[in-house]
This record gives sequence, C-alpha cells and structure tokens, in this order.
Amino acid sequence: MCKHADQTKEVIDHLLNDVYPLLDLKIDHALQCFNLGASITPEKDLINDLLVNLKHEFHSLATYEEKLVFPSVLKVFHAKKAKTSLPNLGDLLQLTNRKENRINHYVAKIDQLINYHLWETGKQEELVYAFSNNFVQEKACWNKMIQDRLSSCNCFKKNYFEVARLYEDNLLNLANRSSKKN
Repeated sequence: MCKHADQTKEVIDHLLNDVYPLLDLKIDHALQCFNLGASITPEKDLINDLLVNLKHEFHSLATYEEKLVFPSVLKVFHAKKAKTSLPNLGDLLQLTNRKENRINHYVAKIDQLINYHLWETGKQEELVYAFSNNFVQEKACWNKMIQDRLSSCNCFKKNYFEVARLYEDNLLNLANRSSKKN
C-alpha cells in the first residue's frame, strides 16, 4: 500500500469523525431552535421543510459514502487484477456530486430565507455558515484529492483504470449474454 492510501484513510476518518458529526449537530440545532419554533411567520414552515430535506439528503450522503464510496476508494488501492469486484467508482463519485449539489441548493435556499431576519436566526445562520464553508471546503478537498490520486498516484491510477475496464468488460459480457438469450 502506498502513502496515498494512508493519507486517503486519514481524510476519510476526518470526514466521518469530525466534519460530518459537527454538521449533523448544526442541523439538529437549527431544527430544534426555539426561536424558529416560536415564530409565526409563513416562512417558518418552508424553512422547516428545507431543514428536514437537508437533514435527509445529508444523512443519505454520509451513509452512502461511509458504506459504499469510502470503502470502494480504499479498495482501489488494493485491487488485484481480475480478482477484485468493485462498483464503478466514477458512477459512485458522480452520484456523490449530485447529492452534494442538492445539499448546497438547500443551504442556499435557507440562506436566502433567513436573510429577511423574521425571527432570531442565529442557529440557522450557524448551519448555513457551517455548510457554506466547512462542508464545501472539505468536499472540495476530497474531490481534489481523488483527482490528484488519479493523476499522480501510480498505484491508485493503475488500479482505478483496471477496475473501470473490468467493470465495462463485465457490463459488455452481461449485455452479450442477454442478447444471446433473446
């Protein structure tokens, strides 16, 4: 295993143990905020819906990455030719990117609504700040690191492209078998 694998594991641990729990806490605080709950403004329900959607999408992203993306990335460092079965990492990262974009959309909508200051929005402002800064920066670092691994880490690059080729070969074989049955 190369040093990049160790560094990648450290980044994954940082996201799972430091960044994601803090963001989850910020969401909970924003949802449970007394000032939001006591507000009688019509925007209250919209903010609450956005916070619930943000929480759902964020938990979905965190679970998806913890269970599938992060283990797959680490497996690429250890992939053995034709012996390792991995999902297409490109597809996994593309789905992750879509989830990140939805999260950023919810945060932008919340930010837009709380700028009217219809109640004491401190907890919601903290949430927007945390996602607009911490989440965006951490995910940008993660995505840049993956791109760097593809361009500069021979171990990762070789295994990634080999696994991607095997994945495409398997899809082609499945399609050929399916067409022969018909």
